[in-house]
Amino acid sequence: MSQPRRASRRLVVVGSGVAGLTAAITAATASGTSSGAVSPEVTGADVVLLTKARLADSNSMLAQGGYAAVLPEGQRTPGDSLVSHVADTVSAGAGVGSRPAIEQMCRAAAESVLELAARGVVFDRGTDGRFLLGLEAAHSFPRILHAGGDASGAGITRALIARVRELEATGRVTVLEDAMATEILIDAGAVTGVAYTPRGAAEGARTACRTVAADAVILATGGAGQLYAQTTNPDVATGDGAALAFMAGAVLRDLEFYQFHPTALQIVGPDGTLRSSLISEAVRGEGAVIRDAAGHRFVGDYHPLAELAPRDAVSRAMALHARAGGGQAYLDATALEADHGEGLLAKRFPTLNAMVRDAGYDWRREPLPIGPAAHYWMGGVATDVNGATSVPGLYAVGEAACTGVHGANRLASNSLLEGVVFAGRAVGHALAGDAQAWGGPVRAADPLQVNVAPGADAEVLAGLAGHARLADAMQLDGGVIRDGRGLARLSRTLGGWTSDEPETAHLLVLGRLLAEAAAHREGSVGAHYRLDFPERRFPAPGPDGRGRGDVRAEGRIDVVRAVGKPSRNASPRPSRRAPQPALAGRSA
Repeated sequence: MSQPRRASRRLVVVGSGVAGLTAAITAATASGTSSGAVSPEVTGADVVLLTKARLADSNSMLAQGGYAAVLPEGQRTPGDSLVSHVADTVSAGAGVGSRPAIEQMCRAAAESVLELAARGVVFDRGTDGRFLLGLEAAHSFPRILHAGGDASGAGITRALIARVRELEATGRVTVLEDAMATEILIDAGAVTGVAYTPRGAAEGARTACRTVAADAVILATGGAGQLYAQTTNPDVATGDGAALAFMAGAVLRDLEFYQFHPTALQIVGPDGTLRSSLISEAVRGEGAVIRDAAGHRFVGDYHPLAELAPRDAVSRAMALHARAGGGQAYLDATALEADHGEGLLAKRFPTLNAMVRDAGYDWRREPLPIGPAAHYWMGGVATDVNGATSVPGLYAVGEAACTGVHGANRLASNSLLEGVVFAGRAVGHALAGDAQAWGGPVRAADPLQVNVAPGADAEVLAGLAGHARLADAMQLDGGVIRDGRGLARLSRTLGGWTSDEPETAHLLVLGRLLAEAAAHREGSVGAHYRLDFPERRFPAPGPDGRGRGDVRAEGRIDVVRAVGKPSRNASPRPSRRAPQPALAGRSA
């Protein structure tokens, strides 16, 4: 019998959320995944995990909702099925999603739960030992698993970090923290590695740039919530992977579809700045309602599912109702303990309960002021079902990617699931190397070509004040409700700015791309709503429910970099003469 071989390929994973951690663990151990994508004769890879802050600094750590999965018969909610999960995902995405990708994700969900448990994740169970399953908006059945109540993202992420640290201790993963990726290195049209600098390095310290050679690079850098003044995302969510992929020539897709979570607690800071803190969908799943300043429960006036409608519909209802004079919106959970027993809120939502109390509210007795906040980008780097982008050797997974599973609006608690499933598939494809032909996404016949180079007299944005100006402009004209005039103003504004700070530069690139895509889509669908084009203009699903975009890129807006001079908004190019970091036991 032939002995298992050790893979000789080096994989660089950029990002340390659930998708990036899963990719690193899977690549280092070549364990079976929910997709069955890793060949059994491969026992591991040479893995470098690079993250611009600490391993725990990610959007995944903040996820409250949970992990959507239809479990095997006897463990699932009676009546639930894979067909139902697929249908809910398609419906929430306004019929725009890729059905093959959605079906792949939903089929792999139950096995991925076992995979996570084997890696140390402890999902919540009842006194009978069965998984506790919660209901969230736009799901037809309770199918949401949690790990630590309303701190599921933290529970899952911490377990995966612990596993990565174990692999690091045994020399199977090299972890580079506080390392800001600045360029995807390309040679002869294929990826050869990643350049990075210490995060926050001063302009005069560019000689500190380093490069890591790789046979494949997996981008798992998360979203770009810092594009907006009101966001549920942490400070590290600056869309680095998508911006770097764009500058490297990759196709980006669906950038106009940015989801705003409807229930973000609005808190005024000591400096008078309004900040947003996420309140999970699960609170509405338990029965909380949304009221206007007059106490009217209004969301049902805009959508038949009221508070349990998809996120885009609820956020749009709130924005439109405010424009119509409805005033401040409030989340009212005051009836929950009367209906379900005293102490429910603290027991079911311990993290939220502490956050609300710290903000000075007693949500058992008073409603909470809320508003929509940028939460999740359905768009990103276009990939196929293996996470392969249009650039050979470059993969994207998690929120940085656009696999097509979320369509025009993400279904609650599908994000962690997508990250785990497609990270496994990307690793399997990457480890197959030359034995598996490069696929990549099916591209639109006529992509939108964008030159993001600013003019010679562009104003330089610097520091927190510069980022705040960018975010305010995006919030004003690129938010929940848009129109052509505002999008044109946004493009002019962003085009007049530049930045020498990598993260702000990345946000400027992505803001311009989003504005261009949103202006190009003269119609409304999912999270993209135009006041001047309120009617849906998108290829309708066929008789079998499969949209034309399932097999072709018709109706999708692909964005590519226009051929021309390099953009000043690109991350500063590192020195090619920079020394390689010492990677013990690994070849360069």
